[in-house]
Amino acid sequence: MALNAHIDPMTEAQRKELKRLCDEADVPDKSGELLTRTGAQQMIDELRHKAAEHRSKI
Repeated sequence: MALNAHIDPMTEAQRKELKRLCDEADVPDKSGELLTRTGAQQMIDELRHKAAEHRSKI
C-alpha cells in the first residue's frame, strides 16, 4: 500500500479518519503509516467494518 505514497500520499482527512476508526475498532493506530490515497481508503473501508463489529459486541 505504500507504493507511490511519496507521489500520491493519503490526505490529512484520511489520516484523521484512520486514527478515529482505529480507536473505534480497538486496533493499533495506523494513521502514522506511509500510505497512498487508495491504500488509505482501502484501510478506512476495512476499519469501518471492524469498528461496526466492535460496537455490536459492546
